Amino acid sequence: MLGLGSGINRLSAAEAAAIAARSGGYLLDTYSGAAAAYSLRQLSGSYSGNAIKVRRASDNAEADIRLVNGELDTTGLASHCGSSDGFVSVWYDQSSNSNDATQTTAADQPKIYDGTTGLVTRGGKPSAYFVDGVDHLDITAVNNISYIYVGEPLGRSQAFGANSTSIRTDNTNGYRNYGFEWANQDLTATHNGTDISSTATIIPISGGLSFDILLAKTSRTDPQDAVEIGRENAQYISELITWESDKSSDFAAMSTAVNNFYNIY
Repeated sequence: MLGLGSGINRLSAAEAAAIAARSGGYLLDTYSGAAAAYSLRQLSGSYSGNAIKVRRASDNAEADIRLVNGELDTTGLASHCGSSDGFVSVWYDQSSNSNDATQTTAADQPKIYDGTTGLVTRGGKPSAYFVDGVDHLDITAVNNISYIYVGEPLGRSQAFGANSTSIRTDNTNGYRNYGFEWANQDLTATHNGTDISSTATIIPISGGLSFDILLAKTSRTDPQDAVEIGRENAQYISELITWESDKSSDFAAMSTAVNNFYNIY
């Protein structure tokens, strides 16, 4: 008799943890209609594509990095990169619109893996590091009305950008400002589970920079189409989702759902 043991059909610890993190359902299955959705985790139960394409700096070889049990295949990423740095050349769109974010210029690609220290992370989760304010990924124009940003700005940084008009996340002089355009247009916004709409989108921060969850809706009647992710100053981005509609009534529940995975607040 073969010694198959009793482990058949049992979930591994990683599989169980991944399922527990999705206990409320996949985000885009609950909040549908996203215009574009980029993440280093799985956002839709029907999404069967890869998370990112990564260029290995040592020889410029590229490989698609898949999602395993709802999360980035960090083992596959490490196997591809080895002792070389790894950079995102494509961040695949998990909405139904196939609006993949791409960058063919090697010097402008965000970093996801360090050949010495390994996976780039924030809050213990994989994060793309837009290193120098020049790094960015190009997308087909999308009209940002409502969005989710999970990341860490290291200055006045564009989340979605289109030349001078953009959604920015900023950290300056002990305050973090979130605005659609630097002119600080009015927003309906939730930051780490707290409604900040009444504070003119400016909130004090303590302890320096931090990994954040921001959900915001512009009140502009003429929001500009964004054509890129990143740029202007360094930042880390783990997740970026946009809708061309008003999702502000769902912000509280969305923030909780996102935090169930990232454990930021």
